[in-house]
Amino acid sequence: MYLLAAGERAAVTAKARVFRGRLLAPEDYSRILAMESVGEVATYLTRTEAYGRYITGPSPETIHRVDLEAIITTIHLLEEIPFCRYLGPERAALLRAWGERFDVDLVRRVLNIITAGAGSREGLRRRIASVPITVADGEKLLAAKTLRDVLEAMKGYPIYDVLEEPLKRAEKQGGSLFRVKMALDSFFMTNILSGGRKLPGSEGRGVRHIFGIRADLINLYWIYRGRRFFSMSPEEALGLTLPVRYRLKFDGLSEIAFAPDIPSMIKLLREGPYGEAFGELGEDAAEVDEMALEHNLYRILFKISEAVFRSGASGVHAVLAYLTLRELEVKDLFTIIECVRYGYDRDKTREFLIHPSRLSAAGREGRSQWPS
Repeated sequence: MYLLAAGERAAVTAKARVFRGRLLAPEDYSRILAMESVGEVATYLTRTEAYGRYITGPSPETIHRVDLEAIITTIHLLEEIPFCRYLGPERAALLRAWGERFDVDLVRRVLNIITAGAGSREGLRRRIASVPITVADGEKLLAAKTLRDVLEAMKGYPIYDVLEEPLKRAEKQGGSLFRVKMALDSFFMTNILSGGRKLPGSEGRGVRHIFGIRADLINLYWIYRGRRFFSMSPEEALGLTLPVRYRLKFDGLSEIAFAPDIPSMIKLLREGPYGEAFGELGEDAAEVDEMALEHNLYRILFKISEAVFRSGASGVHAVLAYLTLRELEVKDLFTIIECVRYGYDRDKTREFLIHPSRLSAAGREGRSQWPS
């Protein structure tokens, strides 16, 4: 059994390193940012190892933005599947748990369509056609018109018990999805961290490190948003946190949640283990740019995933690190495609990229560089 597990770890780690080598290089980012049309971006991507096999068709130069985004948004999910073939049931289940997060995101998007009219069901239908959803009945979910319909689509799936109470409460309270979204985050993080605890040695530690830090960041993000944007009491904000902890235990989260005011809370956040996400300390720095904060949180995940490869340890955590890097690369491509399509300022767009390729330009312009 030990030799089988060792063989699994070696095989998937070797494959993850090969796939990581196909990710876009800094010069790719610079070239794509300089392009003038979505068609140029698509044509360039077809010539790369990372995207060429997925962007098919006779005329990539005429592809529409929505269609290109629909293709690239499923790539990291499609790449999860080949890894599972190398693994036994325990580690394959962990990868499937990782993929469930994107199914959970589909549920979230349907809820946004119902409550706010934001989003496209057709786009979600294309996603399900490429990679079937595993946490709900896909057809029922896409046809849902009410929150009760969404809940009905999940009947018979594990997520039903997680969402039954918050969805019913949201329906009574006029459609607020705050606690529903927290329940979805909790479902994913609890599943994948419980799977990680079953793995031995550096492999288990690697999984707990990647997703424990993600859990910490989610907890900080929701406390911050709850206090700043939703005028929640400290008790309410603390109640939003996930049932999983990593570096930030209950006492540390409580100190942040019970800060006397928002500037004091932000000061504590900046002094903590993830202070780099909240900007440099300063007496007048009482505000945090919301978009910059989101991208800074992703940059921490990028650094953690890169560190897994530098450690040299073999295991499924290397696969999860690669898939995280792939996911973040897709987020950067979305940012660039939007920039190209709508003619946004290229230097300003570079500031919001997650990949460190943006640092050379930032340094030339005198902006602070992301810590290594």
